[in-house]
Amino acid sequence: QLEHLMALTERPNLTFQIMPFHFGGHAAEGGAFSVLRFPGKNLPDVVYLEQLGGAVYLDRREEVDRYLNVMNRLCLDSLLPADSTDALSRILSDT
Repeated sequence: QLEHLMALTERPNLTFQIMPFHFGGHAAEGGAFSVLRFPGKNLPDVVYLEQLGGAVYLDRREEVDRYLNVMNRLCLDSLLPADSTDALSRILSDT
């Protein structure tokens, strides 16, 4: 899995960032989510939440904005992409 993550860091359409454990609590502790963005101005962003009993799609602007703010906070609080890749390389070399 770690080797697969390392391969994914090479993709130009993906930004890989690690949230270090020592950071403690963070903006997305409530669970994983995905922000789906579509080409074109007629298709709004959608938040996808997968849960034990099914999935939920949020498309109301205020709901989507709340998750976009959380995503931005995670990006700011996490390691920079280059530092994240270096950290993953160190983890791989230790295993």
